[in-house]
Amino acid sequence: MRGKNFLVLLSLLPFSLITRGNNGNNGKTEPVLHGYVSDAYTKKPVTGVVISITSSKMQGEKEVTTDASGNFKIPQLPPGEVTIILEKKGYKTYRREGVILKEGVSIKMNFDMKVDNNDEEDGDVFHPLLRMMEGR
Repeated sequence: MRGKNFLVLLSLLPFSLITRGNNGNNGKTEPVLHGYVSDAYTKKPVTGVVISITSSKMQGEKEVTTDASGNFKIPQLPPGEVTIILEKKGYKTYRREGVILKEGVSIKMNFDMKVDNNDEEDGDVFHPLLRMMEGR
C-alpha cells in the first residue's frame, strides 16, 4: 500500500511543477528593479530615500523607501519605459527618464545622491526688516 501511494505522488509531481512554474501569467515574468543608494560624497548608504516609478502603462506610481543599508527593490513593474525619481530631504532630487524595463529581466541600478546645499542657505536668508532692526 505504501508503494502505491508513493507512485501516485511521484506521478503527480510533474503536474505540480508545471502549475507552480506558470503562476497563471502564461510564463511571463514582470521586471524587477533593485539597487543601492549612497551619498555621492561619503559613499555611505542613504536610508529613507523615497523612490517613485511612473510609466504610461501604470495608473499612478509605485513607491518604495530604501532600507537602513540603502537597498531597495521594486517588483511587479510593467515592461516598457519608466521614469525613476529619488527624493530625500537634504539631498537634491534625482530624476532619470527613459529607463527601459524588459519582460522577465531584473535590473540593478545604483544611485549617488548629492547633498542639497540650498537647504543650509535657507537659514541665512536676510530680510530687509531684520536689517532695519539690526541698525538700532
